[in-house]
Amino acid sequence: MQAKLQTMTGKPRRWFGLILPIALAACAVEDGPVPGGMSMSIKALSDSCGGDPNANPFTQISSYELVVRNGKGKTLKRLSASKSGSKLTIADVPAGSGLQLSLLGKSSGSTKWFARRSGQKIVKNTETTFDMTLMAVDAFTCISPNAGQIVNVLFPAVTPIAGGKVLITGGFTTSKTVGSKIELSQPSDETWIFDPNTGDLRRPQNNARMSKGRAGHSAIFLPKSNRVLIVGGTEKMTIDTSVGGPPTWRVSDGVGITYEVFDISTETFFTPETQQLDNAVKRVFPNLMPLSDDYVVALGGALWPAKANADQTIYMHANLYDPTEGDNGAFVSVGAALPLNTARAGASIAFLGTTNNGGSRYLVWGGDSESNPLHAEVFSESSIAGGGLFDAGYKVEGDITSIKGGLYFATLTALGKGKDGTESTEEFLSVGGIRHDGKNWAPPRKEDVYVVSVNEAKKRIKTTRINGLDAGIFMHQANRTDDGHVVISGGFSAWDKPASFTIREFDIASRTFTTPGVADKWVRRGGHAALTLNNDCVFAFGGVENFTDLEGKAEIAASDVYCPSHLVP
Repeated sequence: MQAKLQTMTGKPRRWFGLILPIALAACAVEDGPVPGGMSMSIKALSDSCGGDPNANPFTQISSYELVVRNGKGKTLKRLSASKSGSKLTIADVPAGSGLQLSLLGKSSGSTKWFARRSGQKIVKNTETTFDMTLMAVDAFTCISPNAGQIVNVLFPAVTPIAGGKVLITGGFTTSKTVGSKIELSQPSDETWIFDPNTGDLRRPQNNARMSKGRAGHSAIFLPKSNRVLIVGGTEKMTIDTSVGGPPTWRVSDGVGITYEVFDISTETFFTPETQQLDNAVKRVFPNLMPLSDDYVVALGGALWPAKANADQTIYMHANLYDPTEGDNGAFVSVGAALPLNTARAGASIAFLGTTNNGGSRYLVWGGDSESNPLHAEVFSESSIAGGGLFDAGYKVEGDITSIKGGLYFATLTALGKGKDGTESTEEFLSVGGIRHDGKNWAPPRKEDVYVVSVNEAKKRIKTTRINGLDAGIFMHQANRTDDGHVVISGGFSAWDKPASFTIREFDIASRTFTTPGVADKWVRRGGHAALTLNNDCVFAFGGVENFTDLEGKAEIAASDVYCPSHLVP
């Protein structure tokens, strides 16, 4: 059965919460027994999406179990919890630091509810309080705001911030059919904050909004200053159904205020001065690379298909955000520095490792349409603040070259270490995307799924096709949930048909795809945003089944969390 978006008259979900004081008699892993204890503030959503909004999960849970692991994933203790009234008692909890606490709610002998906190410290003679939210296992847990509703959006951005929270920004709210074209417009300037620890979804203080509505933008957390940098986006996109291809934009449609900064501590936005905007070009779906000390390199986001011609010379260079510039940081002029080897659009990036001096390195993947596309280049941060070099000297070989054209809008997910003969590699999963051969767009192919292996010693990037994905997709999401799995969600498989792809799970060890039993309950959509929460579940927000879904009606945003059963320890 296919789940549908609710109308704006839909009722918000209910959260049930209670304080469960947990008395600990800790075993001595690091600190010894813990007199006193710990309390957990436990909440749970009423049910999975489509369930009874008045059902109380605490009446459905017959028993609890707390699983304690160390930072290396080793299970230290599995502890049953006895509940009497509002009190939950767990004995012999290990004390220590860097602990992962997984609370399991069971019914009829199987785990139905799941909550997790990682990186926790339990110290003897100290009472510690944790906020934990139980979410449904192998189900889609609906997330609703504390009051009111969120209008659905297309191409929003979700960004992890301090404390495991998520900042949600922007996205198109309106579509309009004009002849053979569909126009996407009226991007939202709204901002929301979701806290998976408590289950709360709220607006910022004083209903703070971005200075300009935007869609197809990117945002990145700046940990040193506790701020979020929001870059790029557009106010309009067009889909020409008579031609085929992805939504397109023009430079005149790009958001004039090319970036802004959100201060998390005060929950306010800072808009750059007019002269500072000249140092950040208009970009849509830009790539943001965090460097040391909150410096950020912005690249890509060119008009697609991207070409290294006179019309796109501005995209042959990256822009640099300097956190020390002015009161709130700003993009600064770097002259001829930070040149790329080609203009890129719809590219992906992933962290590749560190340099000898502790700087960051990134793999830049896809987004080039030349007849002999430059599929990849590697960026290495230099010892100069905000400096670095893009290196196109890596030879890309293997299965990706068997299909003509450059690859756009693929997802790139880090898998960890691999082997190329006797040499170590860094491996990534490239899923989906669409091809452009320099003249025409081709619909997504199911063959465009690869393990990408980067061999630093030989400066070689080997691509190995992975079979088993049953459809080609783009405008989808891929998120790693634990040490062994990647969740692929949503996306479009054709230009002129509804989003039909649901959920697939990729097992890193076996390199196989499986379809979870709950897949048909996924709200089918593409153009959504998604990320992995601090409880290792996947949060997805927004997106549409059809590009015309936003025409003449308002829908509640699809906002849900998926906790796959492979997370249950």
